Amino acid sequence: SSTVKDRELKQWWIRKEIFTTPSSQKEHSIGGGDEDQQQQRGSIIPFDLSVNHLQRITRAPGSPNVGLDNDDDSLVTVPEEFLPVVLPTEIDFRWRSRARSKSRPEDVVMTTAYHIVARQARSSSSTTTTTTTDGDESVIVWDSGKVDVPDGLPDVVHCEKDASFQLLDAGAIIEWRVTVWDSHHDSGGRPSSSAWTKFAIGPSHDEWDGQWISHPTDIESWSETDAGAFWGNNKEGHQDTACQNWEKRSQLPIFRAKLSPLNLLAPDGDEIASALLVVSGLGSFRASMDGMPLSSSGPLDPPLTDFAQRVSYRGYDVTPFLTGAGAEKSHVLGISMGSGWWDHRPIAGSFIRLFYFPHGAVTCIAQLYVTYKNSGKTEVLLPSGHESSGWQVAKGHLRESSLFTGEYIDLQSMAAFDGWDTTRGWTATSQTSSSEHSWVDPLVYKSDTTIESWRKSLHMKSHASIMNARKGKIIPHHKLSPIGKLIPNEIPPVMPTERISPDEVYKLDDKGRWMLDFGKGVSGMIRFEDGLPHPIVPIDGDYPRGHAVNTLDPDESFITVVYGESLELTKGDINIAVVAGMGLHDGGPKHKSKAAGSAEAKGGPCYPKDHIEAGSLLQRDVYILPRSAEGGQSSKGSFADARQSHFTTHSFRFVEVCCTAEPPTGVHALAYRTAFNEWGDFSSSSIHINGGYELVKNAMNSNMLGVQSDCPHREKIQYGGDILADSPASLHLYDMSAFYRKVVWDWGDQQWENGAYAGTSHWLGLNDYAGIGTGSGETVWASAPVVMTARHMQHYGDIKLLEESFDNHMKWFNFLLSHFDKGMKTKGYDEDLKGYVKEGSGLGDWLTFRGRDTWLTHQSFYMATARSIAYIASRL
Repeated sequence: SSTVKDRELKQWWIRKEIFTTPSSQKEHSIGGGDEDQQQQRGSIIPFDLSVNHLQRITRAPGSPNVGLDNDDDSLVTVPEEFLPVVLPTEIDFRWRSRARSKSRPEDVVMTTAYHIVARQARSSSSTTTTTTTDGDESVIVWDSGKVDVPDGLPDVVHCEKDASFQLLDAGAIIEWRVTVWDSHHDSGGRPSSSAWTKFAIGPSHDEWDGQWISHPTDIESWSETDAGAFWGNNKEGHQDTACQNWEKRSQLPIFRAKLSPLNLLAPDGDEIASALLVVSGLGSFRASMDGMPLSSSGPLDPPLTDFAQRVSYRGYDVTPFLTGAGAEKSHVLGISMGSGWWDHRPIAGSFIRLFYFPHGAVTCIAQLYVTYKNSGKTEVLLPSGHESSGWQVAKGHLRESSLFTGEYIDLQSMAAFDGWDTTRGWTATSQTSSSEHSWVDPLVYKSDTTIESWRKSLHMKSHASIMNARKGKIIPHHKLSPIGKLIPNEIPPVMPTERISPDEVYKLDDKGRWMLDFGKGVSGMIRFEDGLPHPIVPIDGDYPRGHAVNTLDPDESFITVVYGESLELTKGDINIAVVAGMGLHDGGPKHKSKAAGSAEAKGGPCYPKDHIEAGSLLQRDVYILPRSAEGGQSSKGSFADARQSHFTTHSFRFVEVCCTAEPPTGVHALAYRTAFNEWGDFSSSSIHINGGYELVKNAMNSNMLGVQSDCPHREKIQYGGDILADSPASLHLYDMSAFYRKVVWDWGDQQWENGAYAGTSHWLGLNDYAGIGTGSGETVWASAPVVMTARHMQHYGDIKLLEESFDNHMKWFNFLLSHFDKGMKTKGYDEDLKGYVKEGSGLGDWLTFRGRDTWLTHQSFYMATARSIAYIASRL
């Protein structure tokens, strides 16, 4: 405690980055360069080019990925960390414009014309990049010609009906750029062109040759009672069974496939023009080729949707690996997996009821498109689930991965798997070995239920449908949930957008516990560039609160990393109660607000035993190594090999590392969020207002992890009310055009057949008491998709979203027409508001300074729904 008292108070208000250059004034966006440097005469410069509201990202600002040597020591560079993928029937072009430095105001009044050119990308035999010569007309896919726009630019240029794109095969990689003309009167406008950027044509759901595959253990460790085990109590022991089954498969799998040079030989000596790898995985995945990560995304890839209805896939340009010298070599494709939202630890929870999510064996799907230059032919290689593709699977070095509780990282297994996704590490499968780390043939994932049956159970549980025992059971009874249709990524992936050095590193006690203070709250994890020091055991064997691990083998040593966003006022260490996952905590040692043992009691039989002593569900990563391997031999692993967790995110400003004699060095925080551009800014003459703005932005960044959550540690899901309250600020700060489209689609997937919208997406049966009944969420929360559609139109002019969502919104409005008055009476509000006390049944305004007027908020958002629908109808 004296160490804490003696430390100088932090002076965050002198941080220089509070006053960073606004993104709208920068020359470059998150995705790379903005303009060509040749023959640029116009005063208006197009930049931030996007297709379907998605921008190519060459490198995430906080990416830890570096170029890796392939087998012959020649360097291959991954072209980008995010490549937009679209269907040929759904192509919309969009860009932003800015004034060239020192241009005349009258020349930048408006854009008077534009010209878009799209061409098929082709590799150059002399380079390892995907490029096309500017004058090569043979690969032009679409040329808009010069289009005059005397009334100003359209919000979006739609090309989905153009036959040129529809004739393209899946797997094509397209480059495009736009030229715009300014309003210079003497010359009739002067042109400026953007840089070339890229996107790819992906397969529709029906065009996939690959199948979902899983490790045999993950397929076999399910019982039919697992699906509904936590929908009721544990009287029949179904929760115990579900937990025991999960523990059999908690070790995460890794998948790989080998591409031999024979696969790359084309008829008549044709050369490869481009190669596109498409991949998805449930829960989370990271793809690599020849040992090189193809992106720094992973913790939440794909982003959360209703996986029983739709699942996003990624596309990667792997042309540099397969052309030039790479055309004569074998290559290995690797996919490492996390449990994500799909096969999480089955904790009963309190208000975060993950058991209402679809679930199944951790699984992945992939295939490789190779397009040839002369013939233009495209072939599909290595489709998963086909015996001829030779896919393999093994249990890797992650003993457990959880979005809420972190990861258990086996450093000895990690060393043993070094090079697993390269040709030097390739071995044949073994059907006789008893080791869980052996490579075996995967099994094809097959659900034993239907989406109709699953949704029917949810309908009855939410009371959107009336229960009838003769027509069906409310409790689902199956092993593996259905998997929805595959779609290209709707939003940018969750990526490291910032890399932060600690402001302070100091010793907390004499047990070997170190505190790292990163100065601001973020979501992500810390990365140990220099690895971790060797661990020590506290002299009395008594580990600090939150750092005891009692489920390991006695021969295993460990280092724990505990995350939090605030400190205990009395002790100076992390306040773990306020960031407890799912709100499972006892309040802390000095001010217990709940009975001891309440956290694990509510968590059920699968509450982590390692977290019981702490009294809270911890944000924690554990690095493990047998004591016999601590000598540092690379074949046995070393704490120096530790780097970071991959398939979880923690919310933190403070991090405790325990227990080591010396603090770790070379430590950075990787701040993750959905990688849309930040293009709004604010500054004032007031230090306090600027600091408040920074706090708001930190909170926004921390909660944008594939969905917009209200807290990135306790709950992690999206609530309609929070999105409605926060979206005006988000729309100012970021390009939310793709993100908020996904929000509307997410709620559409959760809409009940009677037209009611839920208050959350995913539906969790959370706060439904506050709605007007019959499956409806609280009126404010459930109105989010309608109001957000109107706001999206006002900001981005996206007519297509209005067309796609209008019918769903009308169903919600008709539901209100039929049920609102009756529902309000049921809540105790009569027509004359007799006995009106304001604080009725509802969620209301959570930021009010007086009693919440729930009648007013119910009525207001009934009206907001009507007004939004009227606005949408007027635009259609």
